[in-house]
Formats: sequence, C-alpha cells, structure tokens
Amino acid sequence: MERLTTRLPEGERTAWRAKLWVLLRVQTERYTTGQSTSLREETARALLQSICFLLEQLHQAQPERQLLTRSPEALLWEGSEVVRRQTARTRLRYEQACRCLYQEESISLRGTVIGIRAFFQAYDPYFFPAEIPCDIDYQLSLPVPEELLGVAWLRAYLDRLLTEDAILRRFAPETVRRVLANASPNHRELLVNLYEPVAAAALGATVAEGDLFTLDFSYEGLAKELASPLTRIETLERAGEKLAHRLGLPSGAASYLRETARALAPRVEVVTRSGQWQGVFPRGVS
Repeated sequence: MERLTTRLPEGERTAWRAKLWVLLRVQTERYTTGQSTSLREETARALLQSICFLLEQLHQAQPERQLLTRSPEALLWEGSEVVRRQTARTRLRYEQACRCLYQEESISLRGTVIGIRAFFQAYDPYFFPAEIPCDIDYQLSLPVPEELLGVAWLRAYLDRLLTEDAILRRFAPETVRRVLANASPNHRELLVNLYEPVAAAALGATVAEGDLFTLDFSYEGLAKELASPLTRIETLERAGEKLAHRLGLPSGAASYLRETARALAPRVEVVTRSGQWQGVFPRGVS
C-alpha cells in the first residue's frame, strides 16, 4: 500500500489509509459470507496484503481514474478484473515457457515449468491475488524484484525465463551443451541456471575477441582486457552491448544481457586474484 500512497498528496494518503480499513471490513464480510467479522491474524494479513495488491494493479492500469471516489465494492471488483486480465495474459506467456528449449538439461527447470500450471488452477484473483500458489525452484540469472507479488511476480518470472531462453537459442545447441558440461558436469541435477554460464562464455568470447560460434577464447586475452579495476565494469558493459548487437537481440533481451554483464564484475574481481577464469567464464571447447 505504501508504494501506492507515496505517489499521492499527503491528504489523499491519509484518506487512502482510512479507506483501506473499510475495504478490509468489506472483504472480510465477503470472505466469511457475512457469518463473522473476525479472522485468524494470518488470514487477515493475507487479505490486507491482497487488497493492497489489487489497488496497486488497478492504479497502474487506470492512473487517470480518481480511485479514491470509488465505492469499496467497485474498487474490489475492478481490481480483481484487472488481475484476471493479467492472469489471462500471463497464461499465454506460460504456454510459451512450456516450449523452453533446454528443459532436458535441468530437472529443476523442467519441474518448475510443469509446476507452474498449478498456479492457474489455484490462483484466487479476488481474495488472495498477492499469493503465488505453486512451487518454483529454478533460479533465474537475474531474480525477479522481491516487491512484486502474485501474478505480477509470475509474469515477471516468465518474461525473464523466456528472455534467457531466447538468448540461449542464438547459439548452436551442441555449443550450449558443451559450455554447460564444462561449467557444471552435474548441472542437470543441481539448482543452477542454464543461461548464466553460456552468457558468461559469450561475453568472454566478446571481450577476448574469441570465436562466438564455438565460444572458444583465450583466458590470457580475457585477463589482459579485464585486469584494470578502473575500466572493468565499462569493459563488461561494452561487451554486453556489442554482443547484443551481434546476436540481433531485441531491446528487452539486450538490456537483460547488459545487466548480466555488469553482474559479472564482482566475480571478475575475485577471479583476477585466483586466476581461475574457467569458474566464471566457461568455454565451449572440450
């Protein structure tokens, strides 16, 4: 709720806080079908969090509307309708994610893709839209922001998963599998991200001017280019931009790749002292 009210004048913030309790009372009566006005604390907290989620989604969808003047019943109904539409669009993204190319390379990825289907069966866009009723084990290279909830979180997760899949598809499957095997021989059984080592290999090949097709490059050349801490982040960012251009990535995927490049900087700082470059930049050669 704070994320919603901080965008409003102080007078309206106070009014929204007051209205929030009215919304909770109305939702409690509906949840208990009018038979009670009391709830277990955890249920009340979940209802309150979900009301805030509904309001945030409604505010984002209709920023020009004077929502404060709407009745509690109208706010709850309109918010749930916005979330239902978001859920329908997210289901389409999920159907795309079911076709992720390298699911056989990761038990956690395959299990997560299968498990997300339960979300659309159990999700409650009216009473508990802030919840995520499914198990998600597969780790993304760049996690979804923690402040996102419910279907908004799942949509962001699927968008990032599909971005990673789209970038992986730019490389030959045999090259991808060699990089994965070199990075982690047991990657199929472990909770590891598949995109990250391949992206790192491609960035390494870009920095060291190696072969982008085979993802082969010189660690000596890489160490030379990334030796200076003063220019390291800039070098990685330039490599991300250059690689995105060479792969012909759309703007969203290009931004994701550039962020991946920047995220490598702390690991590069460590590896420059140890010299174990293969731990950060695996190659696509046996």
